[in-house]
Amino acid sequence: MAGLRAIVCFSGGMDSTTLLYEALAQNYTVETLTFDYNQRHRIELESVQIIAARLGLPHKILKIDLTQIGGSALTDLKIEVPVQAEQGQEITVVPLRNTLFCTLAAAYGETQAIDEIFYGPVKEDFEVYRDCRRPFFDSLEESLSLGSSYERAVKIHTPWADKTKAEVLRRGFELGVPYNLTHTCYLGMRPACGKCGSCRARLAAFAEIGLRDPLPYQTMVADRD
Repeated sequence: MAGLRAIVCFSGGMDSTTLLYEALAQNYTVETLTFDYNQRHRIELESVQIIAARLGLPHKILKIDLTQIGGSALTDLKIEVPVQAEQGQEITVVPLRNTLFCTLAAAYGETQAIDEIFYGPVKEDFEVYRDCRRPFFDSLEESLSLGSSYERAVKIHTPWADKTKAEVLRRGFELGVPYNLTHTCYLGMRPACGKCGSCRARLAAFAEIGLRDPLPYQTMVADRD
């Protein structure tokens, strides 16, 4: 695969950081692309810059203000992020976020002559986040290819789409991913809250593979209910 180029959509979280290391392991020449959409957990932008600098990779942050749309606990501060054993993770869905991000990645890729994009949904995302399913990305690939300014075949790689977070984590340890530098908490806290759905999913994945998460937490909760 030597000589292939790709854009990795990189949030600085556990899954997307493992995705970045996976793309590098597949011998892609990588550019990282991060989205500052005025998310509640904008602190994740610190992680992406630290990790990209550590790897010596070109890194770009695109800004888009999704608070103008709202409708999600991640973009509307009036909506509380579900914590502990509460249900209702649907409120963390940002409407059509994956559509927007992949479209922006493809647009940026067009200016850089890069047609391949790596995106990091995992198997657990399917139930709540409808745009994390492979048929959606297949359809989006076709639409982006047809809508580009010239004849091109946009490819969206989703290697974790059929993998659980625990499986992704196991792969990450094989690749030497620095999980201590990543950020996951939807409340945007340091130390991480340990209670929101994102923190709990991460802690549960570490517990499943029998390892301790290197991140500090305010509350250590690995709720699998």
